[in-house]
Amino acid sequence: MNQRRLSATDYAVGWLCALPIELAAAQVVLNETHQAPLYDKTDTNVYTFGRIGGHNVVLTSLPAGQMGTTPAAVGATRMLSTFNSIRFGLMVGIGGGVPSSDADIRLGDVVISQPSKQYGGVVQYDYGKTGKDSNISRIGSLNTPPRALLNAVSQLRAGRYQQMSTFEPHLSLFDQVPHFRRDSTGPDVLFKADYYHHNDETTCNNCNKSSQIHRSERQPEELVNIHYGTIASGNQVIKDGLTRDKLSKNLGGVLCFEMEAAGLMNDFPCLVVRGICDYADSHKNKTWQPYAAATASACAKAILLLVPAAETAPGEATKVIEAQDFKIPFILKGVPVGKMASRPHDSEAIERALLTQDPKKGRRIMVLHGLGGMGKTQLAADFVRRYKNSFSAVIWLDGSSESSLKQSLALCANRIPEGQIPERSRTYGTQSQINVDVVVKDVLEWLDTPGNDNWLLAVDNVDRDPRDEDPEAYDIETYLPQADHGAVLITTRLVSLGQLGEPREVKKVDIDHARAIFEVWYGKTLEQEANELLALLDGLPLALAHAAAYMSEHGITFDTYARLYQDQWKELMEDHNGRNSLRTYGNRSVATTWMISFKAIQKRNEAAANLLLLWAHLDNGSLWYGLIAPKRGRRASKRATTQTSLWIGDIAKKEIEFIKAIRLLRSYSLVEETEDQTGWVMHSVVHQWALNIQDDKQRAALSWIAIVLVGYAVPKRGGTEFFKLVPRYLPHVQQCSRTVERNKDTMEKDQNKDDRPLIWSIYYLGWFYRQSNRRHKDDRPLIWSIYYLGWFYRQSNRRHKAEVMFKHALQIYEKALGDNHPVKGTMAKDLSMIYVTLRRYDDAERLANQAFLIMDSNYGQEHTETLIALRELGRLHSQMGQTDDAEKELQRAVSGLEKTCGPEDHATLIAVGLLGDLYCTKSMWSEAEKMYKRVLSGRIKLLGPEHFWTMCTCSDLGRVYLRTGSLGKSEDFLQRAQRGFENLFGPDDIYQEHHFVQNIGMICDIYCQQGRLEEAREFLRKFEYGVFIMEGEGIRED
Repeated sequence: MNQRRLSATDYAVGWLCALPIELAAAQVVLNETHQAPLYDKTDTNVYTFGRIGGHNVVLTSLPAGQMGTTPAAVGATRMLSTFNSIRFGLMVGIGGGVPSSDADIRLGDVVISQPSKQYGGVVQYDYGKTGKDSNISRIGSLNTPPRALLNAVSQLRAGRYQQMSTFEPHLSLFDQVPHFRRDSTGPDVLFKADYYHHNDETTCNNCNKSSQIHRSERQPEELVNIHYGTIASGNQVIKDGLTRDKLSKNLGGVLCFEMEAAGLMNDFPCLVVRGICDYADSHKNKTWQPYAAATASACAKAILLLVPAAETAPGEATKVIEAQDFKIPFILKGVPVGKMASRPHDSEAIERALLTQDPKKGRRIMVLHGLGGMGKTQLAADFVRRYKNSFSAVIWLDGSSESSLKQSLALCANRIPEGQIPERSRTYGTQSQINVDVVVKDVLEWLDTPGNDNWLLAVDNVDRDPRDEDPEAYDIETYLPQADHGAVLITTRLVSLGQLGEPREVKKVDIDHARAIFEVWYGKTLEQEANELLALLDGLPLALAHAAAYMSEHGITFDTYARLYQDQWKELMEDHNGRNSLRTYGNRSVATTWMISFKAIQKRNEAAANLLLLWAHLDNGSLWYGLIAPKRGRRASKRATTQTSLWIGDIAKKEIEFIKAIRLLRSYSLVEETEDQTGWVMHSVVHQWALNIQDDKQRAALSWIAIVLVGYAVPKRGGTEFFKLVPRYLPHVQQCSRTVERNKDTMEKDQNKDDRPLIWSIYYLGWFYRQSNRRHKDDRPLIWSIYYLGWFYRQSNRRHKAEVMFKHALQIYEKALGDNHPVKGTMAKDLSMIYVTLRRYDDAERLANQAFLIMDSNYGQEHTETLIALRELGRLHSQMGQTDDAEKELQRAVSGLEKTCGPEDHATLIAVGLLGDLYCTKSMWSEAEKMYKRVLSGRIKLLGPEHFWTMCTCSDLGRVYLRTGSLGKSEDFLQRAQRGFENLFGPDDIYQEHHFVQNIGMICDIYCQQGRLEEAREFLRKFEYGVFIMEGEGIRED
C-alpha cells in the first residue's frame, strides 16, 4: 500500500522516546505511517512520520547509549527547529515506579505527569543547592504540560471513572506482537526497600521470598492502572529502594523516576507518559520493559485522540470553525459507557436509519423499543460514540422524566457557539434564576435553525406514558425539533412510540451473542459448564452482565450462581447500596429495572398488574384466554370465582378485558406475542422477577388461584383431541406441580380447612399427568396426585379419606417401583401419622418402622432422611407412652441431625422440641426448659421472632413455667404466643388452630391460680368455643 507524503508543516505533534524499545512501541500505535517529507537534512535526528486519529505525528528517539536530561533537550530542540509547526509534544517511555500506601503502583501501570502540590508535573530531583547532610534545596521550577493535553488527561480520567474503555483497545494492538505482550513479562514481585538483590544474578529466583511484600491480586479488567501526579527526573539511575523512598519523601511524594523529562519541560511543551518497568530498586531487570513501553504508548494514543484536531492545526482552526458554524464538541456526560459486546444486526439497522450523506433527506427518527434490560441504551451509546464525527453535534438526553429531559437540554446550551442562542441561555447553570423552559425553547430553536441540519439527538429511557397519572410523564413529541432535518434516536419500553419514526424492537440475543456479552463482563472464555446458566438467563443482556459481574467479583462457580438464581433469587438480585447496579445499564439492576413500568401499569389497571403477578405462578411460555377462563359446563366453586375476581377482576370472565390487560402489558414491553400468534409469552427473567416481588400473602393467594385455574382448565377426557392439547397445557401443569411440592409445608400451616377447589384441582393435575404419560406406562404422576390429595385430606381433618388416598398411593407405588423405594418410605411415614390421629397405634407403629427401615436400607443410618424417619418414630413412641424407647430414638436423632444438618437446622430443632415434649410427659421440667430455650433461640434466628413455629415454642415454654409455678414467666410467654397467633391467622381462622386454643386454656389456668376470675372466665369462654370449633362441629366428611 502506497504511503502518503505530507509537508513538514503538516506535523503538529512531536513524540519523543529515549530507547529503541519505546520507539518501536510508539510505531505500533500509529493509525498510518507516512513517507518522510522534505526537511532540513542537517538535523541528525532520525524520524518516523504517521497519523494518530486526526493528528499528524513525528516520532524520534535519542541516539543509542545517550540518556539523561541534556540529550533529551538537544533532541527536542532539533525537532522543534525542523518542524516549527509542532504545537506540543509527548515524552513517552518507561520509568521506575514508586509504590506507596497512597499509590498501588504495579509493573505495567502507567504514570502521567500532572500538576500536583508545588510541582507542575515534573520535578528535577538532582538540581539545586547542596546543603547540610547532602540535602538538595531545589531552585526554580519546571513548566506544566500544555492546557490542551491536560484537558485530554481530564477526559481520560473521567472516562476511567466511568469504566470507559478508551485505553484497552489500543493496548490490544500489541497482542499480535509477541515481544510486547504481558505474557512475556514474568512475575510482578515487590521486595522490601531495605532488602538488596541476591548477588549479581539476572533474576530474583534466589532472592529471599520472605522479604517480598504481599499485595492482593487485581481483577483481569484492572491489570493496568493509570496514575496521575509528579514524576521525578534526573541524570542518575535510581537502583536502591531506600534511596527511592527517601527522595520521594523529600519531594512530597512522587510516582516514578526517569531521566529525560526535566530537560524538556521549559522549552518543549509536553506531557510525560511513563510505563512502569521496575521499582527503582536493586532488583531492576529489563523483562518488563517491552510491556511497559506498550502500555505507555497505548495510553499516550488514548490521550492524543481526546485532543480536538483543531488544537494541532493552528493555521486551519479558524477556517474549520467558520465552515462549521453549528459544530459543538461531543462530551460523554450522561452517556452510559463501559463494557459492551457488539450486536451487529441491531447496529446496522440504526446505521441504515440515521446515517446519510444527504442532509436534505429530511428528519430521520429511529425508535428502539423493547423490554427493559435488552440493551437499548447500550446500542444507542455505542452508535453515538462510533459516529460522533459524522454529525455536527451529538446531544445525549436523559428522557427518564420530564424534569431530567429539560435539564439535559438546558445543560447543553453552554456548548453552543457564542452568538447562536441568547447569552442568557448559554450561561444557564451559572445563573440559576433563568427559567429552564426558556433555555429549552432556545435550544430547540437552535436545532430548528436552517443550515443546522446535521445534528443527532439521542433521547434515552423514554419509559413514562403520558396517559398514566404520572407527574413526570410527558409527550416526547413536544421536545423534538420541528424542522425537517437532523436525526433522532429514541430508546423506550413504550411500543406506541414506534409510530414516531422507524421502529425496531430490541429482542433477546442468541446463544452466541449471549456468550460474547457474558465473556466481556466475566473477563474469561466460557466453557461448556456455562451452558445451563446461559439457558436460564435466556439472552437478556442485563441479566447476563449482572451474572458475569457478580461471579467475577465474588469468585463463585456457574453451578453455584445457577442454584442461587433458582433458590435465592431475591437475595441474589437485591441492590445492596448500588453494588448490584451496572454503570453501563444506567446504574440499574435486574431487581429494579422493571419496577417503574410495573407501577405505571398498577395505576392504570391494577387487575392487569395482578395478571402479571398471577402469570409468575404459571409457565412463562404461553398464556391465552382459555387457560384462565371458566369452562362451559364446569362449575367452579364460589370461593375460586371470588378469589380470582378479587385479584384480576373481570379478566377471567370477559375476553375483551383479557385483551385490554395484555395490550397494556405489551405496551410496556413486558410481554410479547408467541411466534404462532396463539398466545403471549413473558421473558423467563421477568417471570422470575414477577414472582420475587411478591410478598408472602400475594404468593399464597396467587399460587392458589393458579393451581385452581389450571386444574379446572385442563381437558378432562382422553383420546386424540386430548393428546393434541397436551403440549399446550403440560408446561402449566408442571409449573403448578412444582408449586405444590415447593410450598407443601407452607400450605400445611396456612391452607383453608375445607379447601375443596385446591384439592380437586390437584387431583385434576394428577389425572392430566396420568393421561399424558399413559403411552409411556408411567404411573408416578398419578401416584403423586393421589398422594397430594391424601395430604390435603389429612390437613383438612378428613382423616378417613386421607387414609384411603395414602393407601392407594402406596399400593400403586409398590406395583410400579417396588416396596423398598425411598418415596414409599415418605408415604408410609405420612400414613402412620393419619393412623395416630385415628388412634390406630399398631398400624401407625408398623408403618413408622417400615419408613425407618426403607430409609436406612437406601441411605444408611447417618443420612438425613433416615434420621428424620427415626425422629418421627420417636414422636410416635412418645405419643404411645413408650417413653424410654422414644427418648433413645429422639436423642439419637438429635445427635445425628446436628452432624448432618447442623445444630440450628429446622430438622434438628424439631427433634430437640420433641425431646422437650417427652421431658414434659416425664415431668422432667428443667430438661424440658433447656430443650425449648434452645429451640426458641434457633427458630428466632432461622425463621424470625413472629413465625408460627416460634410462637408454638413460646407456648411450650409457657407450659413449662406454668407447671413449675413460675406464673409470671409463664404468662409472658403465653401472651407473646397469643399475640403472635392472632397476627398470623386473623379472627376468622384463629380458633381452628389447636396451638392457639391450648394456649388460651393455659392462660385461663394462670388467671385461676392468681385469683383473676373475671379474666379467667373470659378466657374459659374462648377456650370452650375453640374446643367446639375443633371437635364439636368439625369438618364434614362430604
